Amino acid sequence: MFLRLLFLCLVCSIALNVNGQIKTVETASVSSRENINIGWRYHKGETAHPPSSKQWSTEDWQEVNLPHSYALTSINLDSSDDDKSQQTFHRDISFYERALTINGNQGSKVYLEFEGAHQKTRLWVNGQYVGEHAVGAYTPFHFDISEFVTLGQTNTLTLELDNRRNKQIPPDGHTTDYVLFGGLYRDVYLNVLDPLHFTFDWDTSTSGIFVTTPTVTKKDATVTVRSEVVNTGDSPRKFFVQTYIVDHQAIIIQRKRTAHTLGSGATHLVKHTSGIDQNLRLWSPDSPYLYEVISQVLDEEGRILHSKTNPLGIRKFELVLDKGLLLNGEPIDIIGANRHQHFPYIGDAVPNNLHRMDALKFKRSGMNLVRLAHYPHDNAFLQACDELGLIVVEEPPTWIGMGDKLWMARLEEASRRMIRNHRNHPSVLGWGAGINHRGTIKRLHYAAKEEDPTRISMNNGTLWTGEQHSGITDLYAVMDYRGAKRQSDDLLFAMEHSGSTDSLSLQEIVSRYKGDPNLIGLASWSAHDSQSFIKRDEQYPNLSVWQASSWDAFRLPKPNYYWYQSELTSEPMVHIADTRGQFDDQVQVFTNAAEVELLHNDRSLGRYQAKRTEQNKYLNSPSILIPFKWQSGTLTALAYQKDGELVVAKHQRAKGTQPTKLDVVFDTTGFDMTADGSSIILAYAKITDNQGGLIDKDTPKVRFELQGDGQIIGDETIGANPVAWRNGHAPIMIRVGSTASVLTLSAYADGLQTGSASVTLNGVNQTQSKSDSSRVLDPLALYVDFGNEEQHPQENFYVWSHQSGDDSRVVTAGNGQKVTIALSGTTEPLTWDNTWGVPGDLSFLIEDGVNNAKGQPIKLHFSQLPQGQYVLQTWHHMLSDDGDAIRPLNFSMPNNTDAQSVDDYRPTFGKRIAITEAGGGERGDGGSNKGAAGFARHIFTVNERGEATLLMAAPDGNQQIRLNGFALIQLVSGATNGS
Repeated sequence: MFLRLLFLCLVCSIALNVNGQIKTVETASVSSRENINIGWRYHKGETAHPPSSKQWSTEDWQEVNLPHSYALTSINLDSSDDDKSQQTFHRDISFYERALTINGNQGSKVYLEFEGAHQKTRLWVNGQYVGEHAVGAYTPFHFDISEFVTLGQTNTLTLELDNRRNKQIPPDGHTTDYVLFGGLYRDVYLNVLDPLHFTFDWDTSTSGIFVTTPTVTKKDATVTVRSEVVNTGDSPRKFFVQTYIVDHQAIIIQRKRTAHTLGSGATHLVKHTSGIDQNLRLWSPDSPYLYEVISQVLDEEGRILHSKTNPLGIRKFELVLDKGLLLNGEPIDIIGANRHQHFPYIGDAVPNNLHRMDALKFKRSGMNLVRLAHYPHDNAFLQACDELGLIVVEEPPTWIGMGDKLWMARLEEASRRMIRNHRNHPSVLGWGAGINHRGTIKRLHYAAKEEDPTRISMNNGTLWTGEQHSGITDLYAVMDYRGAKRQSDDLLFAMEHSGSTDSLSLQEIVSRYKGDPNLIGLASWSAHDSQSFIKRDEQYPNLSVWQASSWDAFRLPKPNYYWYQSELTSEPMVHIADTRGQFDDQVQVFTNAAEVELLHNDRSLGRYQAKRTEQNKYLNSPSILIPFKWQSGTLTALAYQKDGELVVAKHQRAKGTQPTKLDVVFDTTGFDMTADGSSIILAYAKITDNQGGLIDKDTPKVRFELQGDGQIIGDETIGANPVAWRNGHAPIMIRVGSTASVLTLSAYADGLQTGSASVTLNGVNQTQSKSDSSRVLDPLALYVDFGNEEQHPQENFYVWSHQSGDDSRVVTAGNGQKVTIALSGTTEPLTWDNTWGVPGDLSFLIEDGVNNAKGQPIKLHFSQLPQGQYVLQTWHHMLSDDGDAIRPLNFSMPNNTDAQSVDDYRPTFGKRIAITEAGGGERGDGGSNKGAAGFARHIFTVNERGEATLLMAAPDGNQQIRLNGFALIQLVSGATNGS
């Protein structure tokens, strides 16, 4: 819409900020959703008595915080002899218990919400059995515990997690090339809700909130928000559902509210459709602009009962033969990698900050795509992809095997829950509709289309089994390890492919895909070295070290990372590969610059450019291979742009000689430095010589000590501390504590100089106070259309009709604030008119107006304005085909010294078309098509008096002055509203 709809918010408050008196809207509700990750007790294995027994005891249980793994494990998975069917590793049950006080009102509904747990979950509350969840380990679920808790008192939650081998829970019962780690490994929340509330997203095909964009262009978008409300109370309820669309600066740009009545025990679907047609910002990897959709249930008095927020990224994906994948109408190559969610030692028990760290590292590499293998991933990773601009494809939990009827039913249910849970993330391109390696499973495709018809489905096939085309799915997604071919009517996505540690074969396959628009993209296998029981590594058989990976298991970059960065990013960079990317008689350098000069011990070896071959001809930046046998000393790479003069990037690498010291480095990528008791940070001790040259070999054992409120994860029993690792880096993982603290990490190794480093952690309250996420901004926005009593109203403008003379009114702005407006002629009375036959945008605005025929000034006066800065747009379209007769207008704002108006403004003009009685007419002369954009713009500040005046005058004082209408918008610092 051209304006924010006129709507009076019932629950709001006025706040004075740096921009002036900007109205704010409270979004917090009487319901609550509390993260309860901290303060659990844990027991591994069977217990002597069940939780419902009077003999139940948690004495001697371990105190833990979530996310939590069944057990910490070594990088080699405790040297387990399991094969890929994982018969014994983590195949056990475990118990978690937490006591907490639950507060609420009489009749409150209480739900315990899980993002995921391995893999069958049973719950007791206060010793009473509640129920079981057995759909699987990777999708969310919840229990209604309202009847089992006592409000205002301490309640005890007891969980049994069963990760024993189970042929009826996918992907279990078969073989997998990944590990089913045990534990309560994702976040847990306590929801205390009003009996009238939104349902959970994953319940059914209609539950929760579903945000779609039925139409998207580069200028405007339609947004539909479907929400389901349930009344769990004993009597019918009258209520409102309210939807806000909020921009990236928390400014309300669209709102809608409808009234409803719902009987006891019933659910009701509500659809709100509106749109954005001003200053639309599209989502893409290069510009991942996010709006938010705030959905609220309000009672009859306007009290917010339940509020939920979802991301809104406006984008449009299309698959077009011979053009490829289009994003917002433009071709895009999707290039990235597969991701498993696990980390060393902790398995799947990955806190949110590490999920974000992974996403940030993908982004910094230049990749724009992540395939989530081979199961639904954590909400935190999807959120990071939305914010950073990473495109995601996701699939249900499978590998190769298929199970019995119940197994397949649970796989379909897991697929549906995955889609319901992540359908509102703009980063998601599509859903896997097959079993990995096998290809299309029809019921998964149909389920995906039923749940989310807005996205594509993919078949998840291979070259050695199954169909060799997309089948009933939308996209042929295949493992390209052997030269995949597409059918003539298919587009192809390489959901997996290999490469080489030195990056050269990786470059070849990426070039092949970039050279054919019908090969829309590819995802290397894999992003990180990962753990599996398919024995691949000689030193650590249960660690898979992938040739195409860009990071090792501890997220340390490999040569492939730097080649991706050179190929896919524009920030000037140059990087000399480490030993894994070097050759006996050549030095490999990655750069996105035109030319590199290589120096050895400050002596130039010459300038070099990438050699173009048939295998790399479609690349932006093939690596540069420089003939030199590097045995000692320091190499320096200087990158030059096309002019060959300016050094735009520099990198230096020394071949370390004698190990001398330890340099400690923290990696806090993705971490907000909050001591939340849950987050984990990585650190490394680099083995260097006296000059800082890295000893790029296997490290000696390095022992770490930590001071401050934190805990090193693992000890010598799993090879975590002391630790020996590869490529000159010894890694350590640290779980932060719950209090503000300085963490000081020291590293020790025999014969080496000790190293240390520190980071400062903030307290939880200290961090949270930086922003108030429960309020959004609702600046004044007022749109007015002038004319006489027969005028044609412009949609969504306040219609100001008057027959003759001066007039004043109190007008309600879109945010409910009232403004007094007076319109007058200075010496002559104003005339008001209407007409018909003015084509173009805002045609009904610019065809009517108020005039002063003798050229005397028109005065527009505002009072009762909130303090702040404003932009005022005024339209002055003239009904004339004689452009020479149209003279400029002058504007002034008395008593407003900092006001700015457009200089030398000349009104737009266009010939009026004669309209017949039947409503027909001739084609216009085109002048009026310019009217909508031909407004005069004025910026001014309103002080505590709340007044502003605009005078519109003709320079020579004898021509007609015309005012069609105006838009008055209160500005927020840094915003683009109204411009």
